[in-house]
Amino acid sequence: MPPLLVFRLIPYVAAALTLVLAGCRSAVIVPQFSAAAGYRAPLPAQRFDTVAAGTAHNCATTPQRRINAEAWPRVVRPPDHATSKKQEPVGKPGRRYPKAATGDTARSSPQLVAPRQPRKPPSFKLFSAQTLVHYSLHFAFPAVLALVFFPLMWQTAYLIMLATMLIDLDHLLAKPIFEPRRCSIGYHPLHSFYAVPVYALLLLLPATQIVAVGILFHLFTDTVDCLWSFRHCHECYLNSRIYAVRSWVRKRLGRKAMD
Repeated sequence: MPPLLVFRLIPYVAAALTLVLAGCRSAVIVPQFSAAAGYRAPLPAQRFDTVAAGTAHNCATTPQRRINAEAWPRVVRPPDHATSKKQEPVGKPGRRYPKAATGDTARSSPQLVAPRQPRKPPSFKLFSAQTLVHYSLHFAFPAVLALVFFPLMWQTAYLIMLATMLIDLDHLLAKPIFEPRRCSIGYHPLHSFYAVPVYALLLLLPATQIVAVGILFHLFTDTVDCLWSFRHCHECYLNSRIYAVRSWVRKRLGRKAMD
């Protein structure tokens, strides 16, 4: 190596050695700023252990100041949802309720009780038990009647009984046309009590026996549906024609009308 190059590297080597000997002192690396300019020195990093707590720089050359750690008692607070102590009622210990004293009723303030609301009748449901039974009697059970009373022509008799459901066209005369809480027996013209004797007379004629059986069983099915609805709606029963006819018959027999 040429001597001229060695002399040129001496200042740089001396500066490097100075930095190594100085370590990582903040006064050497970080420039100092005046407090008037608003500069605040950063807080030293803290390091804690289980025996003693002290503050020190990351560099090992900075002297450390040891502080004795004081063990403070731990305060345990009960949770907010802690169960409180059950208070026994005033009276004889061990009794579930206090013994009533004279004048308790007079001293107690009266409490207003809201009137009980009447139970609302159930609305129409497509897959309820009442609906399934009603339409099963309308469409399925006439086949059983045809096999029992008209075995030689049961298929024709079944179709005729299904055709007797055309008497439901009298529902078109009512307003509204469909009302699930309304009983059709005695309300619609072809379902009235005046038409029932006419249907019964059709049983005497051989040509109209199938039609009479189909219509009478149709009225029986509607009656079963009405009685089923009356179990859930007593007001519907009081407003029905069945209740009016029943009251009229009991009055003729000299009996009191019963609701």
